[in-house]
Amino acid sequence: MHKEVVMQEVEFLVKVNGQVVKRQVEQVDGTLEQMEERIDAMSRELAAAALQASVDAVAPPRPLFRRREGRGDTRDTRPER
Repeated sequence: MHKEVVMQEVEFLVKVNGQVVKRQVEQVDGTLEQMEERIDAMSRELAAAALQASVDAVAPPRPLFRRREGRGDTRDTRPER
């Protein structure tokens, strides 16, 4: 038996170097499992936004990152010469 939970307001705030780069407020409700899944998805979305903002804040030349291959694998990128 899954018990419904009262709606909760969840707020995520992402700052990079003291500047807000993303703020997300969402009402989350449902079973505890549903709430957990939605909050987990929100945190992954915001982690991507934080990473992108951090990369954008780095002055060139930027560090190497892993690039996705066509089939979803990753490999290290080579430095440009």
